[in-house]
Amino acid sequence: MDAYFFENRDFFANRIEELEILSRSSRTAESSDQSTEVHDTAVCVRIRPLTEEEIGWDHVQGVLRDNFGAANIYEPRRKVNGKPDLNRTSFTLDHVYGPDSNTKDIYNDRVQDLVQWVGSGGMSMLLAYGQTGSGKTFTVSGMEKLVVEKLMDGTVSGKWDVHMCIFEVAGSNMYDLLNERKPIGILEDPFGAMQLVGVLEKKPTTSEEFLSLIDVAKELRSTETTTKNDQSSRSHAICRIRVVNKESPNSPEGSFLLVDLAGSEASADTQNHSRERMAETREINKSLTTLKDCIRARALWSIGRGEASQKHVHIPFRTSKLTQVLKSAFDVSNTQTCKTLVIACINPSILDVAHSKNTLRYAEMLKVPVPKAKPRPFDERIPTTWENKHVQEWISKNSGRPPMNPLLLAPRENGLQFCRLQEDEFVGRAMLTPGVKPEQAKLLYYKLWALHIDSRALMNSASASIETKSAETAPKKPQKLKVVKAGMFFRLDEKEIKDGAEIVMALGVDTASTSKGRDEVRWICAAVRPATDTPGAYELFVANQRVIEGKRLIDEVKLKYDIHTRYYLIAGS
Repeated sequence: MDAYFFENRDFFANRIEELEILSRSSRTAESSDQSTEVHDTAVCVRIRPLTEEEIGWDHVQGVLRDNFGAANIYEPRRKVNGKPDLNRTSFTLDHVYGPDSNTKDIYNDRVQDLVQWVGSGGMSMLLAYGQTGSGKTFTVSGMEKLVVEKLMDGTVSGKWDVHMCIFEVAGSNMYDLLNERKPIGILEDPFGAMQLVGVLEKKPTTSEEFLSLIDVAKELRSTETTTKNDQSSRSHAICRIRVVNKESPNSPEGSFLLVDLAGSEASADTQNHSRERMAETREINKSLTTLKDCIRARALWSIGRGEASQKHVHIPFRTSKLTQVLKSAFDVSNTQTCKTLVIACINPSILDVAHSKNTLRYAEMLKVPVPKAKPRPFDERIPTTWENKHVQEWISKNSGRPPMNPLLLAPRENGLQFCRLQEDEFVGRAMLTPGVKPEQAKLLYYKLWALHIDSRALMNSASASIETKSAETAPKKPQKLKVVKAGMFFRLDEKEIKDGAEIVMALGVDTASTSKGRDEVRWICAAVRPATDTPGAYELFVANQRVIEGKRLIDEVKLKYDIHTRYYLIAGS
């Protein structure tokens, strides 16, 4: 395909420009991806510029950010008659940063709030993912410098000691990059927390000292020559920063995990690998898949927490060494809220668009859609229903003497965001009002949480009573026998639902029942269950068969097979 591209280079360049103009004219501002919702997990894309070498080779930029914030991928194709053609695919995530955006722009938009969160006793995690040579290490190195400068310059409220360590995870092995690559281990303590064994932790006192330690670690990291990069990272590098509040030793320590993930490779890039390199690639892919599952599961739990219908969420962090190290960021029992930012780094060259598409598909799977639900109406007994004006009114009525300034304590937070503030952050903001003492601020914080806990019990009891009432008054649906043929999908009668399978595929008639009446004919059916890693997708389990009466097959479900994901999707979606 590379030779074919250069033969038709001008066609592809002109066609991309034409399609971009058509895209701008057909889209509206309402289709912008700039999300106004604030969630614990954000997924962004960074498209790096073409390098001078790529420009010298006459490459064309095949991944572009349009005016409405989507990432458009243009993939060169050859028609059956030999003529060139282009396929366009668009991806929409929390934010797409084009080649004109620098590291400082991303820091100001997304990362500086994570630093402030760490300073208030919270946990933050930044991960950079993408193809080898796409700019992951460049991005993480730039972020590390900006984070260090912010933490060490004293501008963030509070006084603390900063501790740091840097290590790498290579398959099932771990090495300390600040102690001459000595092997280290990880063990789970009696409280369920993962502890690094043998790691050397430093306590830098200046930004210069901190950054020099990062440079030392960078020199010791494992790299190999690949098709795309002379020094490709073949391990996951993790910089862990701990922040201990010197003014309040009993407060929880903040922590920041900056993770530079190993570069992924396309199958064509691995053709000349040795057996050891192939095993290394398999370990990298395994750890990245497990990481995706953990991030999605944690985000699903975060979206649904506090609801009466909240179900158990399994987070498979034990599957790989990388996710074991990051367990504290995924653990739903952790008292600290973790805020996660994923940056998918993209190589824009049209010769790498196949790999760029895979990177964006991976990033898209990390983005968990928030279920559309009618918001609960305002209730003064339930803080999570409050708007910012209600929060400020509550502060004014309940803060005591001297009254706290609501504009300093909650300048823009709604009720849910206000309840999520860490105690130290809450107290620090409250004390910005002259005359307010820590004891007064803590009393207001405890009063808010007493109200919040009572409101959760109130919501759970209300939900239970509504479900019971609706079940009693709902009219019974008549069960109709549908036209059943082999290969059709049906939703099951409630009495037939087993092991989470609400849908089945009819495989054929049970011959033992053919002599019975039409309503009593039984069908051999295979179970269909929702896919665990892709919302709206289903898996067919042919080996899991049951015999079901035709009258128990209620509604036909239109599913179609997708050859790319190998899942069944709702027809028309």
